[in-house]
Amino acid sequence: MLRNKFTSPGHPYGEPDPAKLKVLEEIATAVRIIELGNQITGAFDYDHMKAIHAHVFQDVYEWAGQERVAPVGQFMTKDGHAYYGAGPSLTAAAEAEYAKLARKSLLRGLEKSVFVSELAESWREVNVVHSFREGNTRAQFVFYSQLSRQAGYELATDQFAPGAALRDEFVQARFHGQDTGRNDRLAAVLDKAVLPAPQVPSDAPRASIGQIRATLQRVAAAEEAGRHERHRAPEPEARSREELGREL
Repeated sequence: MLRNKFTSPGHPYGEPDPAKLKVLEEIATAVRIIELGNQITGAFDYDHMKAIHAHVFQDVYEWAGQERVAPVGQFMTKDGHAYYGAGPSLTAAAEAEYAKLARKSLLRGLEKSVFVSELAESWREVNVVHSFREGNTRAQFVFYSQLSRQAGYELATDQFAPGAALRDEFVQARFHGQDTGRNDRLAAVLDKAVLPAPQVPSDAPRASIGQIRATLQRVAAAEEAGRHERHRAPEPEARSREELGREL
């Protein structure tokens, strides 16, 4: 069980059911991600990434925003793909990747093809570092969305949501990059979702966080009800008096 903040009298260490935890986590983090919006709240360094993770997962895990401490070793393997092991080598690798972005002027002033190539390289390397125990991808999407915006581009993150057109393609391309050290497939996927940054009027209407949270809760409740309905045993068909009479 992944210890979490969704505690109750019977579950002092949090929600133990992985499926229920997933729904609760998705609601809580979706609200926090929307809160961040397109704000630029850091210098696009390691502290910036940690601050994003801390904000997004503050309602879910006590260790939100903290570098993972296990497994210790040169590398760890997860689902057949290699990541940095916890410890000084992970910290140094993370700091080095964000320093590269700083040396490249945070990818500002680049033509789209060059920007996408550099974005793919940075994203692949930061994902191999895999700084956090859980929630790396969501924190990365916020970070690189903000990075794209300040560089004059928009990353259409809705295209990478579960069930969206580019989701599976993105996941497989990122794994391919990890396994081969190449960025071409990831760059090709990102190229489909990188657009010129739109100019949004400052007085454009925005939904409140309360409205967003209520909507997400209704969606989660509907999904949960749907799951129960699909798994409920079918009721026996009603039978007429004539049929019962014939059997008697």
